[in-house]
Amino acid sequence: MAAMGMPVAVYLPRFYSEGMGLSLVVVGTIFTIARISDVITDPIMGYAIDRYQTRWGRRKHWIALSLPILLISVWMVFMPSKESVSASYLLFWLVALYIGYTMLAIAHQSWGAELSQSYDDRSRLFGWREIFIIAGMTIVLAIPAALELNGYSSQQDKVASMGWFCLILFPILAIPTLLVVPDSHSVSSSRLSLKKQFTLIANNQLMWRLLAADFASGFGTAVSGALYIFIASAYFKLPEHASIALLFYFLASFLAMPMWLKLAYKIGKDVALKIALGYAAAINLLLIPLAEEGNIAILWGFTLTFGVAFGAAPTLLRSMMADLTDQDELHSGEKRSGVFFALLTTTNKLGAAIAVGTSFAILELAFNFLPGKENPQAALDGLLLTYSLGTALGLLLAVIPLIRYPLDKAAHQLIRSQIEMRSNSN
Repeated sequence: MAAMGMPVAVYLPRFYSEGMGLSLVVVGTIFTIARISDVITDPIMGYAIDRYQTRWGRRKHWIALSLPILLISVWMVFMPSKESVSASYLLFWLVALYIGYTMLAIAHQSWGAELSQSYDDRSRLFGWREIFIIAGMTIVLAIPAALELNGYSSQQDKVASMGWFCLILFPILAIPTLLVVPDSHSVSSSRLSLKKQFTLIANNQLMWRLLAADFASGFGTAVSGALYIFIASAYFKLPEHASIALLFYFLASFLAMPMWLKLAYKIGKDVALKIALGYAAAINLLLIPLAEEGNIAILWGFTLTFGVAFGAAPTLLRSMMADLTDQDELHSGEKRSGVFFALLTTTNKLGAAIAVGTSFAILELAFNFLPGKENPQAALDGLLLTYSLGTALGLLLAVIPLIRYPLDKAAHQLIRSQIEMRSNSN
C-alpha cells in the first residue's frame, strides 16, 4: 500500500508533467480534483465498512474487494502510453486508484484500531504499521535508484518498475493477511438513531482537532513530497542524487521510529507529536539560507535530518484517533472506527491535494518555473521558497489544534474502564 502511495505523491506529478507533456497547472488541478473526490467517497466507505460485515468478519472482505480495483488502476496509471495520455485519462484512472486505496486503507486502519485497546499498545501497533509503511516506501524507492546506477534514467522506466513492484506484491502480501489475522464479527447495537449517531460525530471537538492537525501536516508533507525531486534536480543541480537521497530519507525515518514511540510512551502522544512537527518545520526553514547549487553535503544533510521526523505524525495521529474511537463508543454504544479513520484519511488526502495543486500553480504562475527546462535564478529561488515555506507552514499549523489536548493516557484508561464496566453489566 505504501509502495503504491509514494510514487503517486512524489514521482507521478513530475512524470505526467515532464514526461507525458501535461502542464504543471493541469497536473496539479487533476491531482487536486481526484483527491477532493475522496471527501465524498471516504465517509461513505467508512460508514459502509462499519455497517456491512460478512461471514469472514467486518474488514477482510473490503480489503479483498479493493485488490482488483487497485491492480487495474496501477497498471493504467503507472504504465500509460504517451499517445493515450490526456487530462481526462489521468483524472479517470487517478480517481479509480484512489477509490481502491480508500477501501483498502480505511479497512486496514480501522481493523488495526480493533486489534488492541490500550493506550501504549495502540502506539506500538500503529508504530509498527508505520515502520512497515516506511519499509515499503524505502524498497520501492530503491528501484529507480538501482535503475539510475545501472544507466536507466528514463522516467517512464522508473515509474513502470515501481508499478510492477506493486502489481506483484499486492496479492502476495494481502492474501496471508486475510488468511491469518483475526477479524471481529461483533457489531454493537445502538439505541441511538442514525441522526443522533452522526450528531455525536459532528459535535466531537477532539475529532475535529485531530482532523485539523492531520490536514495541516498532510499539506506540509505533500508540498515536500511533490517538490523534492525538483529541489534536488533543478535547484541543487544534482539529479543523480535525487532518488538515492530520497531512499535514505525514508531509511532515516525507519531508524527513528522507535525513538518517537519511546518518547510517546514517556511524555504522551500529543506532546511527542508537537515536538516532531516543530522539529521538522525548523529543519525546512533552515534550508532557505543554506541551500546552494551543487552542494551535496547540504542536500544530504537536509534530507536525512528532515527524514527523522517523517513517520511521527502519521503514527501518532492514527493512534490518537484510535483512542478517540473508544470515547465515541462510550457515548454512542457502537464501534465506529471505520467512520473515524475515513475522516482522517479524507483530511490527509485533502491536505495533500491542495498542497500539490497550490504549490504547482505558484511555481508556474508566480515564479514561471518550467519543469525539465533551464530556469533563471528567480524561478529557482521561487522553487526553494515554495518548498521550504509551504512545508514548514503546514507542519507548524498542525501544532495549533494539539495545544492542551486532553485525551492522555489517564483519560483513556478511564474511558476503557467505563466501557468494560458497561459491557460486564450487560
